[in-house]
Amino acid sequence: MTIFSGSRYKNSVVDYFTKEEYGSATPVVFYSFDSLDSIAFFTHVYNPGETLHALSQRYFRRPDLWWTILEYNPELVDFFSIPAGTIIRIPRV
Repeated sequence: MTIFSGSRYKNSVVDYFTKEEYGSATPVVFYSFDSLDSIAFFTHVYNPGETLHALSQRYFRRPDLWWTILEYNPELVDFFSIPAGTIIRIPRV
């Protein structure tokens, strides 16, 4: 399976494939930033009860861009249980 040339992931390394119920495979890739110091972002202190969807709505006015926040915070392993007080990087888009 290849990543199509117009994808934002076109130069990424495929880490693994997920298998769908009907046999199709989806590539999973992770970004690796050389230095987060060279990327413009806001910081946000995560509060109890917040979600990445809500932060995306707050900062981008679009809840469907939650994955953008996740990409700028590669240390977040489980985005369903982010501890309160975690510093979240919000990209300036």
